[in-house]
This record gives sequence, structure tokens and C-alpha cells, in this order.
Amino acid sequence: MSNRIDLYNFGDCGGDFDKNNPFYLYKQKWAPEILFEIANANSYELTKYDIASKLGTSSVDLDELLANMEKIGMVTKKQDRYSVSFFVILEKDLPIIDNLSSAIALRLSQKILRYKQEIKNYTSKIKCLDEYGYGRILYHVIGCDIFDGTSFSEFSKRGILSISKPQYDHRDYILIGFEQNEVVACSSDKILCSRNFKGAGNVEFASFGDSNGNRQDMFRFMRQVISQLIDVTPNLSLNSSYIHILEQQNQHLAQVCAEIVTKVVYGEKSVSSFSDEEKDALKFLEELKYIEIDESGGVRIVVPLFDRDDAKAIDDVSNYLIELIGDDVAMEFSNLKVKMQGLSALSHGVDEKRNR
Repeated sequence: MSNRIDLYNFGDCGGDFDKNNPFYLYKQKWAPEILFEIANANSYELTKYDIASKLGTSSVDLDELLANMEKIGMVTKKQDRYSVSFFVILEKDLPIIDNLSSAIALRLSQKILRYKQEIKNYTSKIKCLDEYGYGRILYHVIGCDIFDGTSFSEFSKRGILSISKPQYDHRDYILIGFEQNEVVACSSDKILCSRNFKGAGNVEFASFGDSNGNRQDMFRFMRQVISQLIDVTPNLSLNSSYIHILEQQNQHLAQVCAEIVTKVVYGEKSVSSFSDEEKDALKFLEELKYIEIDESGGVRIVVPLFDRDDAKAIDDVSNYLIELIGDDVAMEFSNLKVKMQGLSALSHGVDEKRNR
């Protein structure tokens, strides 16, 4: 066991990779271990001297880091004792989460399946259905656009959960941490199953699935590359400057890829008709398995492509499903402190609505 916390976020941690950015602090020596020790203790149990003793270092080495973590709200302090202030999931929490989530998933899925014909009727109006079939289309529409899309907006309006958390320095993000071990990792990929996209112009390269798996999609590939560069050298400020430049280049690449998709949709389907820069981007898209290039140089898009005409059908499916299960979801998320007694984050006083 590594006795560390893995850190993830939803939202915007800010463009500046500085001491007000949680991931800048997380990359400092001892930060993942500090979070682990605090999360594994009782709320406001450990002093900085206790933490330093557990880590085998001096409390002086932790002073600045703990002060900065407290400043931006990663941890809170009372009477010189610390508690985590965001949702951290430890291995000991998994049975509590699994028991509740399995029961909820069973009840909701059974209800959805009872109305599968009605759902298919709404879905039948999506144009690429014939090419990909109901299973794949509904995987994207229900999982990507609804469960991790319109449902969050709807349940946020109802006050069931929060999709925004204003933070220090005018930033807006929600942090979530996982104990770093194989058991928790198997669950964290499922918990973080989410819609992400790299947008450019009128095209979004959207993906849905686990957060850190080796998935061949644009968002996760670029995210994985950037994450490897944060501490590629000991000079974090230099790394950050380079990352800023690389992110601009990535956005330009996404724009070129979006233009390629638009051209292919409107009939430009031969590699020879593209510029040298576009040919490089075509190879990139081929490796990501968004397109196929045949032996004659013909380009074909091989992933579901939804356009404006499909938006009405997707909205109809979304509205139907939310109406179908909305009250059930509200009931399932009510009174979590009772349903999930003993969960580490709740015992630390983390706001259940602000962090789900």
C-alpha cells in the first residue's frame, strides 16, 4: 500500500498553475501522503506534528504546504488539527458505496428496461441509427448526453446535487480523491465514468467512459500527455509554461481535425485533397479510430456522428428518461448521511450535496 491519495477534479481549476491551483499543491512533496493521513484519521484528529511523525519528517517541512492547502480549502483546521474538505474515497469506504450503488442501479435499470420500447421509439429518429444500431447509439445518448449531461442540470435545479463549487481565487471546481491502490482503482474508473469532449468550432470530439483508462479518444489522450508533463522536470514553473504552449497547439490540432470532419461530411473524402498539415491530422484521427483510410486513400468516419437534426431526438429521449426516473433518483439521494453511515468523507463533514 502506497499511503497516498490520487486527486481528480470536475470543473475549472484555473488557467494559472500556481499555489492557488490544487494540482500545483498536490504535486509538492508530501501532499498526497498528507491527504491520505488526514483522510484516514478522524475529523480534526491530527496536528501537523502528528502528520509529520507519520511521514517521518519535520513539521517545519510541512508548514508552507499545509498553510497553502488550507488557504484554498483542500483541508480545514480547527484548534491546530486538520480535516479533509473534499470527497475522498478510501478502500474501507467501498463496501458502503457498493451496497448502496448496486441497489440503486438495479432499481433504476429495471425501471428503464420496462420502458425500453418507448425509449427506442424516440431514438429511432437519430440518423446514424441504421449504421450503428440501438445498443451503441443509446450507450452514447443515455450515458454521455443524459446521465452525465442533462440529468446533472435537472438534478442541480432540484437541489439534489451540485455541479458547481466556487473556490478560492475565483475558480470553480469540485475535487475528488481516491486512495491509491489497485482495489480502489478498479472502482474509481467506474465512479468517474463521464462525458468529456475536446471542442473546436462546430465539432465536439466527445467521449464517454472511465477517466484514466488507455482509451483512444482525443480528450483522454491529450489529458494523459499533459498530466505526464506536470512534473516532468523539478522546475514546475517551466513545466507549466510549456504546458500552456502545448495546450494552445492541442487546441489548434483539434480545430484542424474539426475542419477535416466537416469536409468529409460534405463530400471531401480523398486524402490527396487535403493539405500536408491536414494529412498529419488525418493520421492522428486514424490512430484514434475516429476515421478509416482505405487503400485508395478514401476517408470514412467510423464513429457515431450526431448533428443538429439529431438534437431534437436526443432531447426527447433525455426528457422522457428524466421524467421516468427523476423522482426515484431524488428519493435515492435523500438522507445520504443515514444511508451511508461510516463513509469517511461524511464523517469529515464534507457537504454531501456540494461534492456529488
